[in-house]
Amino acid sequence: MQTLLVRLPMAYIMSIQPNASLTMTGLAAPTSIAVGIVLNVCFFLYPERKEKNPKV
Repeated sequence: MQTLLVRLPMAYIMSIQPNASLTMTGLAAPTSIAVGIVLNVCFFLYPERKEKNPKV
């Protein structure tokens, strides 16, 4: 998910900028990793409410 939604579009956008450099294009990888970490932390901290409070 992070590769398709963050890394590839960001690398493309950075590569078509005026005065594009490998440094700017290379920032796509750490950015996608940071997004993945944030998503994993959110999924870990906010599990589905159905599991905690069953309505049976």
